[in-house]
This record gives sequence, C-alpha cells and structure tokens, in this order.
Amino acid sequence: MTSPRLERALERAAALGVLAHAAFLPISMAGMQIGLAVAAGALLLLRLGGRRVWARSGLDLPCLLLPAACVVSLATGALGGSPPVGLHEATLWRSLLAAPVLLSAVEVTRGRPGAEDPGGPRRLALAALGVWAVAALVPSAIAWVQFRTGFDPLFALGLRREPVRAVVPIYPGRFAAVGFFRWYQRLAHNLTPPLCVAAALALAPGLGARRRALLGLAALAAAAAVVLTLSRSSWAGLVAAGLLLALSGAVPRRRAVPLVLAGALAMALHPGVRTRLSHLRDPTINDDRKALWSVCRAVVDDHPLGGVGFGNLPRRSRAYYERLAIPANYPWRGWCHDSFFTARAEGGPLLLAALTAFWALLARAFLRLRREATSPAARLAATGALAALVAMLGNSLFHDLLYSSEAMFGLGFALGMAAALARAPAAAAAAGAGDQAGCTRRRPPVSAA
Repeated sequence: MTSPRLERALERAAALGVLAHAAFLPISMAGMQIGLAVAAGALLLLRLGGRRVWARSGLDLPCLLLPAACVVSLATGALGGSPPVGLHEATLWRSLLAAPVLLSAVEVTRGRPGAEDPGGPRRLALAALGVWAVAALVPSAIAWVQFRTGFDPLFALGLRREPVRAVVPIYPGRFAAVGFFRWYQRLAHNLTPPLCVAAALALAPGLGARRRALLGLAALAAAAAVVLTLSRSSWAGLVAAGLLLALSGAVPRRRAVPLVLAGALAMALHPGVRTRLSHLRDPTINDDRKALWSVCRAVVDDHPLGGVGFGNLPRRSRAYYERLAIPANYPWRGWCHDSFFTARAEGGPLLLAALTAFWALLARAFLRLRREATSPAARLAATGALAALVAMLGNSLFHDLLYSSEAMFGLGFALGMAAALARAPAAAAAAGAGDQAGCTRRRPPVSAA
C-alpha cells in the first residue's frame, strides 16, 4: 500500500520512461531499453503497492502468446536434443512485450479512481510521438551523409572499434544508410512503424497545426531515410502502408491515392532504387537466400515437430552447411530470412501458428479500435497502426524481425502509442475502474488507510 504522493511520483517515473524510450528509439539500443526498463520498474512498484497497472487491451493476447510459444519451443527443442545455445538468444522474445508495457505505462497516468485525469494518457502518447519525431530527424539527416560517404557517427565518437559501412556492391561509391545501428535493415525496420502512425496523425484535425507539421515532417524525413537504406522490402512496405492510409478515407481518395503514387514514382526515380531494382533480373541476386532456405528446409525435415528451439538456428545449422556443401566462407549463416520459415524451423507447427496468430490478432485488435473510434484522431491512430502492421508483415517475409530488437521495439512503440490514442476514453476508464475494484476486494482503499 503506497501513499498518494508516492503513487504520483511513480506515475511520473513511468511517463519519463516512456518519453526516454521514445527519445532513444531511433538512436540507441541501450537507451531505448533503459527507458522501457524505467517504465516497467515504475509499473512493478505501483503493483507491489496495491495498484492494478496492466492496461487490458487487444495487445495482450498476441504479445503474450508468441513469447509463450517461444519459451515452449526451447523446451521442445531441448527434448529433441537441441538445448538453448545462450541466454541472449533464448530471450530475444522479450522485445515482444514492449507494446503492452508501454500502453500500461501511458494508461497509468490516468490516476487512481476518484482522482482521475482522463486526458493524461492521450497527452502522454502525443508527447511521446512528438519526442520520437524530433529524435527521428537525427538519423534521418545522417542517412543522407551516410549514403554518399559511409560516415559512421558512433565510430567518429569513439564508440565503435571499426566503422560500420554498408557497401553496396552493385552501386560503387554509395553506401546503405544505417543510422546509429549495426546494419541498414535495422534502421529501416525501426523507423517504419512509428512513421506510419506519425503520418496518419499528421492528417488528424484537432491536434494543432504545429504538432501535425512536426509529425508530418518526421514521417517524411524518416521515409526518405528508409529509402536511403536501400532495403527493397522496406520500400514495398512504405508503398503498401501509404496506400492503406490513402484508401482509409481520412482524406479524399481522389487526392490521397495520386499523392501516394507520386511518392512511389519519386522513390523509383532515385538512382539507388533504380540500381537495386534493375538487378532483380539477375539470376544470382537471391543466391544467398537460396542457400539459407536449403539449410532451413533440411533443419525442418530433421526436426518436423519440435524444432531446434527459439534462437538456436544459427548455431544448430552449422553442420547442415557442411552437409549441403555450402562454401565455408559463405557470409549469411543465420536465420532463414523469412520469419515464418524460421518459426517453423525453430519451433515447429506450434511456433509457426503462434506467429501467424500474432499478426492476425493485432490486425483484428486495431480494426476493432478503428471501428469503435470516437474521434478522427483515434480513428487515424488505429489506421496508422494497421499501416505499420501491413508494412512490417511484408518485411517479415524477407527478414527475421523477431531477432532484431530495434525492429520489434519500433513496432511495439508504434502499437502502444496508437492503442493509447485509439482507445475510447470511457472504455479505458471503465477497464481501469474494474481493475481497481478487483484490487480493493482484497485490499482496503489507500484513502481509508
């Protein structure tokens, strides 16, 4: 049981954690994790003091079901002779919990029954998106320099021993933008989900001209940075997300659809994009994936039911490269470059079904929020989340997003903020009141103490 003053302090700590997570999300892996840990720690202390803090929502089932399936796959893999290869690999699923934790940290600012601030969650979610928008301008600007020079800001600051330069063999003299991360896909996948939500909210009336301008500018700058990463699946994801927003009815379709198509054409005219796309006709362009998929197929054939355990595939597949006579210097010895294929290899049908349910349940949750929205901003927030899901689902067909914390934290932030903005205030308040009522059945009210 905690005093009202301590509760308010912990609520502020949770809010600061959310804002810190937003500030570091496009910049620092360590920073974004520290911010999330602060928010989660504040929630834990509030819960230990008797406060119900979990914001029940449609995010709960998918964001808990998939990690549970990952843990089960570790057990089935061990039973099949493939124990976990390391704690880090075995716990990469933890980034899947970001969305419900962030939503709970936002909702807790509503306050306790009898002293509610109904607008607190909305203000915090918008503030967090504003903080992200400012922070995202930094790697978005650096991306232009990196594309031409390969400049690595962390190496320049002495934070890396060797510079990270994503050389593009088919485009001599140019480099794929990586921002502050380790590789170009990580930047693209990190920026894509929040920019979808920001772009949607930039269309929302009633948010204020300055806020809408900031969100729109950040979304445009981040989209340009994604183009400069030269990640082909991310380009397709941007176009798909843009078309979804254009067809959502937020603005007249006769203007929105041509605008998205014009943006896609402008992207296609970029020399880096043209060069990458022109090589799709090269029969050897996907040789790396062909080799990976042959290894993954062999793993599935040998472990059809239980898989080799979540996070284990890179090490457990080494013998298969030798069996299939793949050269020892082959550079891509990791997961399958297809999240669904990887799930099948590491967790069998169970993990594959859980991953499929993850995307389907999240889409259903935001479709429902969009249908029940009570304001244009709420409707657009849900639409932006759906656009983010479409873009990232497409990326997951060509990349292993579950093992990229930068990508999953980016998705979790976008979904958490969108859910906070899309939830009907009355329903959210009723859920909080129900939680508090359940708590007071076991504990006396703090005020009575």
